[in-house]
Amino acid sequence: MPDTDDSMRSLLLPLEDSNLLLPETIVAEVVDYTTPKGSRDAEQPHWLLGLVPWRGQHLPCVALEALNGLPVADAGSRARTVVLKAVGGRAGMPYVAVRTRSIPRLVNVHRRALEPVEEAEGQGPVVRQAVLAEGEPALIPDLDYIEAQTHRALFDWQPAENPFEQAY
Repeated sequence: MPDTDDSMRSLLLPLEDSNLLLPETIVAEVVDYTTPKGSRDAEQPHWLLGLVPWRGQHLPCVALEALNGLPVADAGSRARTVVLKAVGGRAGMPYVAVRTRSIPRLVNVHRRALEPVEEAEGQGPVVRQAVLAEGEPALIPDLDYIEAQTHRALFDWQPAENPFEQAY
């Protein structure tokens, strides 16, 4: 008998005015938010918050709202860092950290209950598709875009000296 369970365990990541919907398999870990380290430079993208320590590595931490061209508020006391597995295969960047407003929520999304939405507020280059997931508005991110922009900011940017070199 074929498997009739067409659901996918996913996480809703709360941003300022929306939720990102990601499959659970992309998320490596959710940890308490700590202020990223690394000096800021006027030429460095404002959405790249710095580096955060995770399991002996230093990961780039991204404010997705800012990468999408929207204003982003300061991290509150409930903010979290969500470590995402990089799926683009870019050298030197196996993970990307994303700052969320609060603790992500585990949801079981059935394919039949995933409905595309034509236009959504806050939809920009970071968003691949706006959807209703089990009736709740959510944004499916363009992970390749997020990874490409982060990789470019880290490895193609040529400051006089590396601002992250003395981060830790």
